[in-house]
Amino acid sequence: MSTERVQKILAQTGIASRRKAEELITEGLVTINGKVAKLGDKAELGTDAIKVKGKLLQAKAEEPMYLAFNKPMGVISMLADPQGRPTLADFLTKVHTRIFPIGRLDFNSEGLILLTNDGALTESLQKRDDIPRVYHVKVRGHVTHEMLQRLVRGMRMDRKIVKPHSVRVVQEMAAKSRIEIVFLNSGVVDVKAFFEQKGFLIERMTRTAIGHLTISGIEPGQYKMLDKSQVDALLAQPELGLKKLEANIAKAKPLRGREERIEGELLAETLRKSGKPRQVVRPLFSAPRGASKISGAFGDRKRSDEFERENGTSGRAGGPNKFAEQSGVKRSGASKFGSG
Repeated sequence: MSTERVQKILAQTGIASRRKAEELITEGLVTINGKVAKLGDKAELGTDAIKVKGKLLQAKAEEPMYLAFNKPMGVISMLADPQGRPTLADFLTKVHTRIFPIGRLDFNSEGLILLTNDGALTESLQKRDDIPRVYHVKVRGHVTHEMLQRLVRGMRMDRKIVKPHSVRVVQEMAAKSRIEIVFLNSGVVDVKAFFEQKGFLIERMTRTAIGHLTISGIEPGQYKMLDKSQVDALLAQPELGLKKLEANIAKAKPLRGREERIEGELLAETLRKSGKPRQVVRPLFSAPRGASKISGAFGDRKRSDEFERENGTSGRAGGPNKFAEQSGVKRSGASKFGSG
């Protein structure tokens, strides 16, 4: 909150009208940090000790505010940027409450960001490991069964194992594929780095949901206000997000008539948790059963059942990750697409 003329502060807090506030000041009945205030003096409510007739003026507690914002590409997930790039604040000009983003989406990624002035909510969300974060990632080439299995196996990142809750192909294009990947990890998951370590070439990444909250109906650069009940449900009922995933999986249609489907234990997990019998959950763009290599634009590599480390070695053998080398993927120190 910026400094304002003290008579304006008195009027805003309901102590007196603007004219009456000026009278109180000229009569010497208002002090700022122990000094008698004068007309034109400025102060910041909540930071400076403003007293009227010896009574400390208390700042009114701000009402909690919650926003779901659809961040466009080419926008920094901050409210200010020293380099002058577009920020979230450029799209929130009608919001006069001080709010801040929960987590982040980097400059070249897009999708759902939650903003609030509720510090307790921010802390809680960052610690939870049962709230699904859903991403749609467009990659080059056609994605095989083997490649999906590589994603499902997860890898070690930032000294911890990062393993997706579920993975499926949701769209097949001429020379590209769109993958839906869901993480339950607490803290930040660098989704772009995760895909690059697996040898994928990312063209676009969108976070479509956090728990049961989605970007559905929110155009890029737009936001909608959330009720406190919606936010409370995010923490108290994380299963709501998983149920939405189950519904999407159940109604999914085959891609181009492909009949092969994956029954990976992670991919089928949401349906099994719901009490339904183990079953195939989604037709995938996949290689013939029994295929032992990944081919095409991504290079050839025999499959491994071990986790991969950040340096490209496998969890057991410790050899170099030729899979990524053959696909031409370069690993950079700073991610363009990381997310929280």
